[in-house]
Amino acid sequence: MESPKPQHRPQVGKDYPKHYADFLGWFPDDAACLDYLDWLRWPDGFSCPECSGNAGWRMNDSRWWCKGCRRRVSATAGTIFHHTQTPLTVWFATAWHMTAPKNGVSAKTLHRLLGFGSYQTAWAMLHRFRSAMSHAKHDRLSGDVEVDEIMIGGVRPGKRGRGSAGKALVAVAVEQRQPKGFGRCRIQVIPNAETGALRSFLLAHVEPGSTIHTDGLASYPGAAGTE
Repeated sequence: MESPKPQHRPQVGKDYPKHYADFLGWFPDDAACLDYLDWLRWPDGFSCPECSGNAGWRMNDSRWWCKGCRRRVSATAGTIFHHTQTPLTVWFATAWHMTAPKNGVSAKTLHRLLGFGSYQTAWAMLHRFRSAMSHAKHDRLSGDVEVDEIMIGGVRPGKRGRGSAGKALVAVAVEQRQPKGFGRCRIQVIPNAETGALRSFLLAHVEPGSTIHTDGLASYPGAAGTE
């Protein structure tokens, strides 16, 4: 069949299922998943990576056949889904469970939710996604950006909050989206919450000229260059 011509490019919050019931309706089988990958990879219609030709047909094995150079092209080529023996519906469900909740999903929880044969399978799939995400292009955040720090680590007796023992201090920056929502996020372990450390974090992850929203910590005005 001819490559479909989508009416618009995917947009966060509009072209991704919000609830798991929506997800099941969007992706009932692998064919629907492949169609979605086509849309993401070729938002303006099929384009051959070899000859840039736009004429092609879907073959019985789900690959595209380019009319110009007769190359066979898969929408999964160059992705973590290529040559996988796991159904795409399972990969997509894993991605949804990773990104829909605010705190993500653990391999143990994913193992229970999707009924994997072993915990190791759930862990391996999450690891593949996280590795792909860590190698993605990391442009600096821009616009309205909220910045804060948090202590991460096991529960130990003693002081709480900043300066607590046995925990790592992590800086977090999140783009704010209007009218309500969040965009991209950057996270980094920092040595302390003093001006120098926070300024290094902001310079590395936030575009100059952005509006920084923080709490009342005295280190931020200097870190953001507002004093």
